[in-house]
Amino acid sequence: MSRRLPIVRVEPRGIDIEAEEGETIMAAALRAGYHWPTVCNGQGTCRVCRVEVVSRSENLREPSRFEIESLQGLPPKTLDHGEPRLACQAQVQGDVVVRKHGVRSLEEVAARRAR
Repeated sequence: MSRRLPIVRVEPRGIDIEAEEGETIMAAALRAGYHWPTVCNGQGTCRVCRVEVVSRSENLREPSRFEIESLQGLPPKTLDHGEPRLACQAQVQGDVVVRKHGVRSLEEVAARRAR
């Protein structure tokens, strides 16, 4: 019997991404064929990958000291109402719903560049 992998739902587009337990949100998206906005390519320094955790934040591992310190520099009102996390650092333990604009399939990105 195969086990079901956790699902990361990315709003507002309604994208469902399977994640290995312990995998970061961004790594799961990249592995599944999605472009995730970033400048530092997952090093945790640019904060462009940040997400708003809409629900089930308990299904992400606790943020590391590095992630907490990085997020402390965000201006107030950066996110609507959810908990801010860095997609390149937040490790999935179960189903979670996040909000992030700009997540696109690699096909969509390629089609936009071809225009």
